[in-house]
Amino acid sequence: MNKKAKDIIYISVMIIIITFFHYFSISSDWGIHDFYRRLYYIPIIVSAFKFKLRGGIITPIIISLLYAPHLFIYFGLIDIEILNQFLEIIMFLLIGIITGFLVESDNRKKKLLSYQIEKLSDLENYTQNILNSITNVLISVDKSFNIRSINKEGINLLKQTEEQFIGENINKFFIEHEKIRKVLKEVIDTKYKKINIETRFRIKNSDILDVRLLAYPLKNIGGNIEGVVIILEDISEIKKLEKQIRRTEKLSAIGELASGIAHEIRNPMGIIKTISQTLHSETEDEDLKEGLSIINHEINRANNVIKELLNFAKPQINSEQNINLNKLINDIVLITKKYAKQHNVNIEYNSTEIREILVDGEKLKQAFINIIFNAIQAMPRGGKLDINLIEEKNNLVISFKDTGIGISKEKIEKIFEPFFTTKDSGTGLGLSITHSIIEEHNGYIEINSEIDKGTEISIYLPKAY
Repeated sequence: MNKKAKDIIYISVMIIIITFFHYFSISSDWGIHDFYRRLYYIPIIVSAFKFKLRGGIITPIIISLLYAPHLFIYFGLIDIEILNQFLEIIMFLLIGIITGFLVESDNRKKKLLSYQIEKLSDLENYTQNILNSITNVLISVDKSFNIRSINKEGINLLKQTEEQFIGENINKFFIEHEKIRKVLKEVIDTKYKKINIETRFRIKNSDILDVRLLAYPLKNIGGNIEGVVIILEDISEIKKLEKQIRRTEKLSAIGELASGIAHEIRNPMGIIKTISQTLHSETEDEDLKEGLSIINHEINRANNVIKELLNFAKPQINSEQNINLNKLINDIVLITKKYAKQHNVNIEYNSTEIREILVDGEKLKQAFINIIFNAIQAMPRGGKLDINLIEEKNNLVISFKDTGIGISKEKIEKIFEPFFTTKDSGTGLGLSITHSIIEEHNGYIEINSEIDKGTEISIYLPKAY
């Protein structure tokens, strides 16, 4: 049974009980009937509240039809007293109509208020959905630069919960907080926006994010400034790409210079070697022979450096063919495992199923071996080298992660430069040549390192180039 039916039964029972008292108390004093009659107002008012104007009209009419015969039975004739009773019946109807009208009016107002609240809630949700759909970080701050709100993208990108931001001062998160404070104050004072301000933002675990800042004055309905709306655009990838471009341009210039120098040095070195070999074969002087042997040895060593310089300047990607990278890396691991074992380094290789790619296998082998040897040498007390091969949307990614001594941020910027080395021996050309080989394959290299924790070198090779 639904609620409406229960209400009808409840009201009907009240009317029947009150009417029963009237009809079965005929001989009683009229004063008791006055009390019973006033009880009719209860079902009338309840009906008006339950069924509004309709209940406020129908219930008094039903009560009047039930109550009127009792008046004739009781009084037996029409006089002023019975007229007063009939006037009260009219009052039943008036009270029912007025109460029903007021309830219905109140109900309309409640519905209108509910509708307005729903519209306001929908508008708020719609606005919030718009803010959450924006792919940039959006933060609003008050005049004291305390954070009042942040969108969903901001929470995701900055890797913190909303509670960690709300109420905090924005200066806490900017590295150049004095500069940003000055910018925001200028926005509030001048009421003009500020755009394209590059700065750095501190996120979870003390990581730093390169961002482009846009600041707009936050106005209320009256047009008064309440604070500032800050939009942060993540430009970390752009900055990373700019570094790669600068590095490539620098290495390209050095490569051209190295190539020219190598060619110029090679000819006189060849002449010196020829003369020393001739003198060595013609002389009988043992001391002279020993000196000429040293000269030949040093010339050979210099020629090796020249050869590496030429390889760095132009890796000469000539023999491209479809290569299974998984097999290539397995072969390299097999070759380098003995060397790794001698240095107490354990190499582990993991890969997903990768399709073949068009590359120069020998050149890539040279690049990968250079990285593996560098990683092993960075673990003088032994350690572990994890090699992983995965497939991304447009790239194949080969990562080499060691547990070595790590590289400082200052040195990472120079690690691909020719002749730069952190080792006591070596030419410092290994990683420079590796960079050139990967660049010739239209790929790029990323390095992440932490002192005393290790280094991870990731090579990105396009699936097709």
